[in-house]
Amino acid sequence: MDHLLVLNVAMTLCAAVSFICGAIKYFKPRKPLYATMIVCGVGCIMFGRSYQCVRLLTGYPVTEDFQVGILGIVGAFSFFLSANYGQMDSLVDDGSKAFGKYRVVGWLGTLLIGVLYVIFLRSEVSAGGKFVCGIVTTIIGLACYFHSKHLLIYDVDYGVIRCLRYYNALAFLYGILCMGEMIALGYQKDVLLIAVSIFMCAVSALIIPAMDRGVQKWKT
Repeated sequence: MDHLLVLNVAMTLCAAVSFICGAIKYFKPRKPLYATMIVCGVGCIMFGRSYQCVRLLTGYPVTEDFQVGILGIVGAFSFFLSANYGQMDSLVDDGSKAFGKYRVVGWLGTLLIGVLYVIFLRSEVSAGGKFVCGIVTTIIGLACYFHSKHLLIYDVDYGVIRCLRYYNALAFLYGILCMGEMIALGYQKDVLLIAVSIFMCAVSALIIPAMDRGVQKWKT
């Protein structure tokens, strides 16, 4: 069996277990919208990977310029971004100069994603592939701005953001791993791809438990 198929099956299963557990708990009335959005994000990972499994099983490649499975990553980080953007971020950052250093930390996280994309650009992937991956990178970079910012920013009373730092660390790591996968595929580095994929399996399985543990602390 093709190693790329095996890796995608493993990532699908890990994301599916996490998503199903999260859906059972949070797809109910009067549950925190923040948590529901994170569950939806992991659901996007699951659906994107499952599509790629079907595509590989039917003999089609997943490394061409565009295929629908890419939208799984876009959807996941769009949900992660939406969950942290707005009301959640405004709880700890009122836009004043006092929090400027934390915004710099956030942009450093985005910059790291950008540097990884520059490395990818040096590969022999087609111009179309680089453009599509550029769009994916933009979404990941924007989401990682908040993930990295919320890792260090001074928290409000009751530790709303502090409780979610483990989740934000995992989501930020997942963004880096997505870029690592992109690089591995671009340079056709199978060993790197396997290593990155194993970590992606672990992180996708842990994101919802980490988020859930943080949300539960809101009530204590």
